[in-house]
Amino acid sequence: MEWADVCWFEWCDDLIAHASRLPVASYRRVVCRLHSYEMFTSYIHQVNWKTVDRLVFVGEPIREYVLGQLPALPKEKTAVIPNGVMMERYPLVQRAKGFNIAYVGYINYKKGPMLLLHAFKAVYDRDSRYRLFIAGKYQDMRYKLYFDQMIEEMGLTGSVRFDGWQMDLNTYLRDKHYIISTSPLESQHMSIMEAMAAGVKPLVHQFYGAKKVYADAWIWNTIGELVDKVTEDEYDSEQYRSFVESRYSFAGNVRKIGELISGLLRPAYPQVDAAAPKITIGIINYNYGRFLGECLQSVICQNYPNKEILVVDDHSTDDSVSILEQYRTLDPSTRVIRRERNVGLSDAAIRDIFREASGQYVLLLSADDYLPHDGVLEDYMACFRQRDDLDYAYGHFLIVDEQGNRTGQWTYRAYAPDEAVRSIYRRMGSGVIPMVGLFKRSYYRDGQAEWVSDPDNPNAGDTLNCLINLKRGWNVQLVDKPVLCYRRHRGSITFDIRKRISSLIVVMEYLVHHFPAATYLPGAPRERIERNGQEAFKNFEIGRTYGAMVRSYYSNGFTRHLGHREKADCLRPLAERMRHYFRLCRASEDAGDYHPAIEEINADIERLIG
Repeated sequence: MEWADVCWFEWCDDLIAHASRLPVASYRRVVCRLHSYEMFTSYIHQVNWKTVDRLVFVGEPIREYVLGQLPALPKEKTAVIPNGVMMERYPLVQRAKGFNIAYVGYINYKKGPMLLLHAFKAVYDRDSRYRLFIAGKYQDMRYKLYFDQMIEEMGLTGSVRFDGWQMDLNTYLRDKHYIISTSPLESQHMSIMEAMAAGVKPLVHQFYGAKKVYADAWIWNTIGELVDKVTEDEYDSEQYRSFVESRYSFAGNVRKIGELISGLLRPAYPQVDAAAPKITIGIINYNYGRFLGECLQSVICQNYPNKEILVVDDHSTDDSVSILEQYRTLDPSTRVIRRERNVGLSDAAIRDIFREASGQYVLLLSADDYLPHDGVLEDYMACFRQRDDLDYAYGHFLIVDEQGNRTGQWTYRAYAPDEAVRSIYRRMGSGVIPMVGLFKRSYYRDGQAEWVSDPDNPNAGDTLNCLINLKRGWNVQLVDKPVLCYRRHRGSITFDIRKRISSLIVVMEYLVHHFPAATYLPGAPRERIERNGQEAFKNFEIGRTYGAMVRSYYSNGFTRHLGHREKADCLRPLAERMRHYFRLCRASEDAGDYHPAIEEINADIERLIG
């Protein structure tokens, strides 16, 4: 793959599964040809299809099935090129009706051997002159035991002959009049087509997709239909050969392969278009080596013509450094900022990205996540082309697990500024506008704004900076499409309840101290907030919200795996904030109305976590 222009993998197996995840795969044209057995294996789910330029199927039914299993794989990246028959190896022999039926192939469960024997028995019962010649060998001895027994039981001794594996099929077929297939699934069944090229009449049991491969006249569903097709007068050797030659000749299919390769022999990336604004994709990494390749490959495969990759590595101790070095060797335009010590602050890395980015736009990406398709950057830029005043665009997330399997989706929507603030408060500190979309770089670097990084609260960055930008009055737009595959795994903040609680408190405290209470307390009578007792009302409502957070997190999925003592320990910071605001409420002159409710909530939380 280091020297090749096009890398062709003839089977969809562990080789392409491994190769598709190598750094070099993103810089080469990769083709995988899938036959039939692979469609039922796990290999199709192990391949990183983002780095595969074409997936070639040997038949349309195979493609239909695999695309049903891989809904994220675009049909446009696939092609159907069947197996080809070398017509010159099978010269046409004009034949007529006869009594010799050939079976060619292994005898195993994939070939329907029991159906073969019972079907021939029905033909033999119609006319005992028919003979079955088997050119193949057993792959499972249980079928030999069965055949030996049943041939005798059925009275077929002398009418079924085993000739073994044949190296010269053309010669073997000279005295044969029919060739039979009893398989439940085939891509094409090449021995049938080779026999047809030589003028032998095909008898094809309707395997999955058979009618998209063969003419109806040669397909049988029931044993009775088979008997009729064997004994009918219809027989046309030239027609059988012509069918194969026009659709499945080796020369024709090699021509299709040549056209496919020629179409791929263009520059490995879209040529840089200086007229297109440059996008810097800033990737934040710390010990995400197991995910880093997939993240980088999803960026490299973007069809946007002017981009750079900037990775901030927070002093990783896994194999991240060697992986990054491989990508830098392949593409020197990939830049890496490696910290000499671990800072443990993603917000600091984001500040570095905005400071070092050479693009006019910046996309933020965590190394454990990746872009879901090759048009994400184009989808983002379509928004900025429509609005000169746009500062930021975001879209929907596909949720994937540690192995990259899709488990759900987060669908976002557009918000007015006050509505977004109110929603964050109502969601008890959880964000409603993700901060891993596309930014106009000038918003942070050339204007008065900057990305806020707080070393004392390293986990509140996204929603906190969203609130800060809402207060500044930024212009945002929703891209109504999936733009990110967000990976949920044990190492992410999603699963670290202590970090999550810390983050929520930082967000809530910023919100209540920087926005009017009327904005985030929906439904509250404005006159009640504005009169002398407004502080008592506000502090009571905030305290009650913190109490609701304690109850919610005590029983939701974030703490379900913890015992009572661990839950209580994690949730005490929320209870402390609740009591703080209740004390502020009680200190107000107009707090009398709230005392009973405060006592009730305090007692409830005390019973819950102590």
